[in-house]
Amino acid sequence: MGSYSNTSVEKKFLWKALGTTLASCQDTNFVSSQIKEFLISPNQLGDQRQGITSILGYCAENHLDTVLEVLKTFQNREKFFVNRCKGLFSGKKSLSKTDVIVIYGSVALHAPKSQLLTRLEQDIVSQVLFLYGQCSQILGVSVMNKDIDLQMSFTRSITEIGIALQDAEDQRFKFSYKEVLLGHMLDFIREEPLDSLASPIRWKALIAIRYLSKLKPRLSLNDHLNILEENIRRLLPLPPLEKLKNEGETDKDKEHINFLYERSMDALGKLLKTMMWDNVKAEDCQEMFDLLRMWLVSQKEWERERAFQITAKVLTNDIEAPDHFKIGSLLGLLAPHSCDTLPTIRQAAASSSIGLFCIKGIHLEMDRLQSLQQGLQCDDVQVQIKISSKIAKIVSKLIPNEEIIMFLEETLDGLETLNPPCVTACGIWMIAILKEQGAALEDQLLEVLSIIYYHMPVLRQKEESFQFMLEAISQIASFHMDPVVTNLLQKALPFDRDTKTLWKALAENPASSNKILRALIDKLENGLEEDLAGMDAIAVACAIHEVLSTGIPVTGLYPELFTLLLKLISCTLGQKMPTSGLSHRRRVMQKGERQQMADPCRLSTTTLKCVQAQAMREGLAKESDEGDNLWALLNNSSTHHIGVCALARSMAVWQHGVILDIMEHLFSSLTSSSENYRITGTAFFSELMKEPILWKHGNLREVLILMDQSAWDSNSILRQMAIRGLGNAASGAPHKVKKHKQIILESIIRGLYHLARTDVVCESLKSLKKILELLTDRDVSFYFKEIVLQTRTFFEDEQDDVRLTAIFLFENLASLTGRRWKIFFAEEIKKSMISFLLHLWDPNPKVGTACRDVLMVSIPFLGLQELYGVLDHLLDGQDLPRARDFYRQFCAKLAKKNQEILWILHTHSFPFFSSSWEIIRSAAIKLTDAIVLNLTNQYMELVDREQLTARLQTLRQDPCISVQRAAEAALQTLLRKCKEATIFL
Repeated sequence: MGSYSNTSVEKKFLWKALGTTLASCQDTNFVSSQIKEFLISPNQLGDQRQGITSILGYCAENHLDTVLEVLKTFQNREKFFVNRCKGLFSGKKSLSKTDVIVIYGSVALHAPKSQLLTRLEQDIVSQVLFLYGQCSQILGVSVMNKDIDLQMSFTRSITEIGIALQDAEDQRFKFSYKEVLLGHMLDFIREEPLDSLASPIRWKALIAIRYLSKLKPRLSLNDHLNILEENIRRLLPLPPLEKLKNEGETDKDKEHINFLYERSMDALGKLLKTMMWDNVKAEDCQEMFDLLRMWLVSQKEWERERAFQITAKVLTNDIEAPDHFKIGSLLGLLAPHSCDTLPTIRQAAASSSIGLFCIKGIHLEMDRLQSLQQGLQCDDVQVQIKISSKIAKIVSKLIPNEEIIMFLEETLDGLETLNPPCVTACGIWMIAILKEQGAALEDQLLEVLSIIYYHMPVLRQKEESFQFMLEAISQIASFHMDPVVTNLLQKALPFDRDTKTLWKALAENPASSNKILRALIDKLENGLEEDLAGMDAIAVACAIHEVLSTGIPVTGLYPELFTLLLKLISCTLGQKMPTSGLSHRRRVMQKGERQQMADPCRLSTTTLKCVQAQAMREGLAKESDEGDNLWALLNNSSTHHIGVCALARSMAVWQHGVILDIMEHLFSSLTSSSENYRITGTAFFSELMKEPILWKHGNLREVLILMDQSAWDSNSILRQMAIRGLGNAASGAPHKVKKHKQIILESIIRGLYHLARTDVVCESLKSLKKILELLTDRDVSFYFKEIVLQTRTFFEDEQDDVRLTAIFLFENLASLTGRRWKIFFAEEIKKSMISFLLHLWDPNPKVGTACRDVLMVSIPFLGLQELYGVLDHLLDGQDLPRARDFYRQFCAKLAKKNQEILWILHTHSFPFFSSSWEIIRSAAIKLTDAIVLNLTNQYMELVDREQLTARLQTLRQDPCISVQRAAEAALQTLLRKCKEATIFL
């Protein structure tokens, strides 16, 4: 024994040789006496603790009872304090209580398993606790003993006892001292400083806890969690290793600290692994994993590093996870850190991610994955991202379908909180798994979308994260377009910023862009099936607007899209948004943004405007002659038909196929149960009726028949549009008009009697003018008189358009007057001439020009060709002669030719004295002045001088000065003329 050092292999061999020799001895008395000798004089063995512990341990393999009996006797007879004093005086060393504590642990470790359990608690553990208690007392009072040697010896003994019990493999045995011993180990750990590694106690206690935790009675989940949390909380937050090592004064100190650090982390990892997989319940394992969560995403590198290294130890391929253990959430938590800042974290994260599949028994390409994992040592972020992406592609198809939601939820959390490289990895993993398994999400789709929407407000603040989230939505939509569209359409109207962004993302992403518009069109078609528009159809229109705002092409879908939106506008005219459709959540207004009430028709019109803009870019339509005013016209109930006509005029008629498809889709509108939609369709077709090319390629004959029927409808706007269409047919298909002239003329002429609506009258006048230009006097002979009489009634209409059209029509009628109606028409000219003459100075210059033209046409019917010279003065529209001068010249010429017509003009002038137009009142007085001046005495005697004088006297008080002066002049002319004719007033 004296030839070798206490730490040498040879010395250890000699101790084992002694212990084994005693174990093989059959003479128990000899064994007992020899053990007593070693206990009394352990110094002969060199290191007395190691020597006696080793010898008694090996001896206990065959003589457990003897060893325990001798130890018990030794404790009872020997007074440790007295013996120690004797030893000091004699120069001999004796065993301490601490030494005996270690001996008991070794005895338990080597004891025969068949005998151990019956002797363990009473003869071994109780003695260890008794001895430790005695060592922790001062004057009979228990205190926390800070003796590191005692703590290490006690921990060693408990660890060996735990190992011995575990090796005994008796599932029926329940270790009653388990809780007490665990408490002592946790106390040791708690007493260790939080900012340094002062001793091996921490990791030694962890080892002891690991073995104790496996023993029965089984710990509750709460106990497991408390133990693990206590240890994690005390180890992971330690300062960085380099800082810990700097606390050592020498290189040996630093090496020792490094040793303690590595041993402590290894012990914690093994403890976590043991306690976690010792539980048969998957949910308990998940809950224990959650203890590491906050450290895995810590902002401190060294804390993340430790957490991942421990996690990698827990997730090794020699473990089999319990049934129903979920890896989706853990994969989403761990995988993104394969691009973390430290190579140790990256490799541990990759190892942990791979380990998740291994513990589930899922076969992986381990060689390739391990090679990729090694590549994560590279500091180039792009290389890291590329490797992480490759790993994601390999394992993405293996994650269980039912766990994809958990994975997505975790990755979305990561997109909110992780550093930029990890965010990129997070997004790459999420997209990779969605590409591989997105088709399997059908039953979980609503939950997936709900999770994504929940994260949107936060992710919007991080551009890269937000783009990944949008790509995820698009990827899901590529598999499940209809459900995604349906879900998005349920958002409150008008769509908020996030919903608009999602629609645009679907349109811009190649994975979904080719399906999104088709899906929306189908939805809109279904929503308008009954020619009624609900909130679902309005939502579709809003979605289409957002999709088209990205510039997505509409070629191929334009005819269907255009007609559906036009139908939606007509069905939402005047409609109010239901209260239930309004969003009650608080909106954050952008600078300059105004809160708008959701107007269904306005929303629909805005979408059609967007469609038309895109169609113009693609050459499918042209700019409207109404410009931007078109859209205001369209969404107003009173002007909708005007806007539709303008929209129809913006159709690119050279796109035959497009227009014909639109006509086909819109044809049903002419017989729709919705009055608004009938108006829309009729207005649209009314403009197309004038295009010969569409008559050639399209079947407008049926449209013409329906137009004729609508011209008799009770709705005045529908009648107006139908009559316009009949009139426009004269340009588009004159042969059809001639063929059906009778029914067309009857329908249009009937419109002249709709006096309550001047727009219908005006439309009828315009249409008659167009149609009459095609026909001969024989074609219209039957209707001639009626047309003339009705036309004359509108010369004084308050609407400029009506008057102007009536005058134009009257001019056209002159050219259609045959022999049969020449005298009749001449009489009508005499009655109408007063209107033409007075309106030469109409406030509307177009009316004045039309009156001049109709006078030029009418003169031949009266045989008054001499008046052409006077009318020629009116040809220069820029320098019209004064009304008084013109009327005097005109009446002078007329008086010489036909006093009767002059008298007729006089008798028809009185109504104009009360005209609402000042210029007409003035003109009427000046014309009367000229007539009176040129009447012969014979006709002067017929003049009702009292009535005329009274009217002129009244007009002298007119608000308009020019009327006052004209009345005064006319009154003087009347007085002078009467005086000359010796007629007394």
